[in-house]
Amino acid sequence: MSATAPPPWFEVRDLSLVRGNRTLFDGLGFGLERGDVLLLRGPNGSGKSSLLRALLGLAVPRRGELALDGERFPAASGRLRQNALFQGHADGLKGELDALENLALAAELDGFDNSAAELRQALAATGIIREANLPVRRLSQGQRQRLSLSRFALANRASPGSRPLWLLDEPSAALDDAGAAMLDELLRGHLSRGGAAIVATHLPVLASGTATGEAARMLTLG
Repeated sequence: MSATAPPPWFEVRDLSLVRGNRTLFDGLGFGLERGDVLLLRGPNGSGKSSLLRALLGLAVPRRGELALDGERFPAASGRLRQNALFQGHADGLKGELDALENLALAAELDGFDNSAAELRQALAATGIIREANLPVRRLSQGQRQRLSLSRFALANRASPGSRPLWLLDEPSAALDDAGAAMLDELLRGHLSRGGAAIVATHLPVLASGTATGEAARMLTLG
């Protein structure tokens, strides 16, 4: 008699979400191990963004259960938020503050305790250090996206167990080729530290494989 396989590190079971009169997905389930990345694909309106929000309890699913590292809880509870780092469509940046001040505020909200030098290192990692003291209202869309991703550069400098699951919604939006390479490097660093990621995107991300050498997995909605 064969031994029962252990459950995945992160698991989604029987997730169902309705928006208006439309069922976006029903009975959805998948699992991730540490070092995995799952790419969400599908046309606009297929539910990619809604799935990320449902996992965090920001969009209330009709039903569904999550499990992280053996702990099970209802998807609607929002309990995943304490273990996840999320970037949605809205960057949440404050235009009157400069880039460094915005990152310091985000780090505090994310529960990271960073020195000014560490904040600047994160800005350098995402290619936005020259704009550190510029008001965000003066930044281009690409620069704002780089600044938003600086939160994830900070996470890669935190202890390995901090925010182990990344949820990113079109993170390559407004990025040029150099910015896309920077995003790829951030993700690889996270996966190599034992993290996992779910990325909603219509562009190639980690196309050459994950940090563990495996091909990125895909889930198509719609």
